[in-house]
Amino acid sequence: MQNHHHWLTITFILICCHLETNAQSFELLSQANQVYDEHEWERAFDLYTEITADNPFNGEYWHRLGLIQKQQHDYRKSIESLKNAIACGSHLAESYYTIGINYSLLGDSARALIHLRQAIRHGLSNREERLLNDTDLDRLRGLDSFKKLIPPDTSKTASRIAQWHEDIQFLKNQVELTHYRLPDFYPQKKWDEDFKNLTSQIAELKDYEIIVALMGLMHQIGVGHSYVMPPSSGKHQFHQIPIELYDFRDGIFIKQTLPKYRALVGKKVISINGISIEKILEEASTVAIAENKIMKRRSSLLYATLHEVLMTFGLAADSNTSIIGYLDENGEERTLPVKHQLFSPDTFLNRKTMEGWVSMDNTLNPPLFLSRLEKKYWFTYVSDPQIVYCQINEIGDEKEQSFKEFGENLLRFIETNEVKALILDLRFNLGGSGRLNKDFLTSIIKSEKINKHGKLFTVIGNMTFSAAILLSTQLDQYTETMFIGEPSGGRPSHVGDDNEISLPHSGLKAYASKSFWQSPVPYDERNWIAPELYMQPSSKEWKQGIDPCLDNVIEIINKNNQIKP
Repeated sequence: MQNHHHWLTITFILICCHLETNAQSFELLSQANQVYDEHEWERAFDLYTEITADNPFNGEYWHRLGLIQKQQHDYRKSIESLKNAIACGSHLAESYYTIGINYSLLGDSARALIHLRQAIRHGLSNREERLLNDTDLDRLRGLDSFKKLIPPDTSKTASRIAQWHEDIQFLKNQVELTHYRLPDFYPQKKWDEDFKNLTSQIAELKDYEIIVALMGLMHQIGVGHSYVMPPSSGKHQFHQIPIELYDFRDGIFIKQTLPKYRALVGKKVISINGISIEKILEEASTVAIAENKIMKRRSSLLYATLHEVLMTFGLAADSNTSIIGYLDENGEERTLPVKHQLFSPDTFLNRKTMEGWVSMDNTLNPPLFLSRLEKKYWFTYVSDPQIVYCQINEIGDEKEQSFKEFGENLLRFIETNEVKALILDLRFNLGGSGRLNKDFLTSIIKSEKINKHGKLFTVIGNMTFSAAILLSTQLDQYTETMFIGEPSGGRPSHVGDDNEISLPHSGLKAYASKSFWQSPVPYDERNWIAPELYMQPSSKEWKQGIDPCLDNVIEIINKNNQIKP
C-alpha cells in the first residue's frame, strides 16, 4: 500500500510539473510573439531559440527564428533555421526566398538562384517587385540566370518583332516557373512546340492576332485562373461591341447595352455580322476561360463581343461597327449596326448593370435576387413562408461588418426567430478570399434548427467560381444543403490563386495558377457542382422578375418539406 501511495505521489508531482511546464511555455510563446512584433531582435532570438529547442515540430517558430537570424546578419544560421521551417512544410515561398537572399549575401550565387526559383514555384507574392528592388539581391543582377526571373530591360529592344519575341519568351518562362504542375495540364513537348510555332509567325501576324494566339495557348492549360486577359488599356487595347450577352433557357439574349441601342435590350440574338451566334461562340470558346464547359460558355459570351477576337477568326471585317441580328417582339428578324467602344471587362466581372447602360435588370421593384447586387452579402426575412434569403455575392469583408460577423448575425437571427428554411444564394459570386469561408461555414453547421434536409438550400450558377466554389463544396460536404439553379462555373477541386505576369513590351496581363485547392472529398473529380433541382431561367421569367429558384423553395416549404433526401 505504501508503494502504491508512493507511485501516486510521484505521478501527481509529474503531472503538476508537466502542467507547470506547459503554462511556462505558453507564457514564453506570448513573450516571443510580442517582442518579435516589436522588432526586439536580440530578445526575440533568445526566446525563439528556446522555443524551437523545446518544440522543433512547428515550422512557424523556425521561420521566425530564421528571419531574426537574417536581421542579425547570421546568414548561415538563418539558412539552417529556414530549412527546418521548410522541412515542417511551413512558409515555403518566404523561407526559400530568404534562404536565397542569405546565399546571395554570402556570395553563393548558384545556391541563391536555386532557392529563388523554388520560392517563385511555391507562389512568392509580389515576386517581380521584390526581385527588381530588393538590394540584398544586387550581387545577382548581372547574371543571365537571374535576368530570366525578371522582366527584360525594354530600353534595349527596338524592333516590333524583337519585342514580341521577348514578351512571348518571358510569358513562357514565367508560366513554367510559377504554374502549379504545368506539364500535368499541358504536356511539355506540345507546350514548347506551340510557342515555337507562334514565335515563327510573328512577322506575318498583326499585333491583335498574336494576342489572341497567346490567349489560345493559355486557354489550352484548361485552368480557369490561368489566362491572358484581353487588353483593356494601353496601345493594344481591344474593342468591344457594347452589349452583354446572356444564356437563357430560350436562347442567347442581350441583357444590357448603351441607351442608344435600348431597342436591343431583352432581344434574342441570331447573328453577328451575318454569322450565326452559335458559330461565333464556337470560335470564341477556343480562347475563352476554360475551367469547365460552364465557365467556358459564359466567358465565350464576352469574348464573342470582342472585335479583335472576331477579326482573328475571320468573323468580322476591319471596321468600327458590327451588325447585330436579332428577333423583335413579333419574332421577325431585324438587324442593327452597333458602333464599337474600347474594351472594359466590367460586363464580365460586374454583377450589376454597367453605369450609364440600360438593362433587363432595371425594374422599379426588382426581385430579391437582383435587388442588392452591389453588396457583398446581405440577408432578409420573407415572412410568408418564414424563410431567410441570404445572398453572398463576394467572399470578403465589408467595412462595417466582417464576413465572420455576418455569419454570426445570420445564425443569431435564425435562432431567435420563426424560420422554416434558409436560402444561400451564390449564383452571382465569382469568388474572393477562400480563407474567410471557415467562420461563416461554422455558423451554418452550428444551426441544428436549419442545418437539416429540406430546410437549407444553396442557389448556384455559372458565375459560382473560385472562393465561392470552395464554399459550395464545403456546404456540400459538411451540411445538409440542397443545391438549386445551374451547374457551377468552377470545379470542386481546382487550381487557383492566379499570380499576375506583366509582359514588359506589350503591357499584356497574364495569370498563372499556383495553388491546388482540394475538395474535402478525396479524388473529387467533378467538373462542376450539379444542382439537384436544375433551373435555368428563361428570358421571360427574368423580364418579369420571376426567380424560379426562390419560387421552388417556397413551394417545397409550403408542402411541409415533403422531399426525400
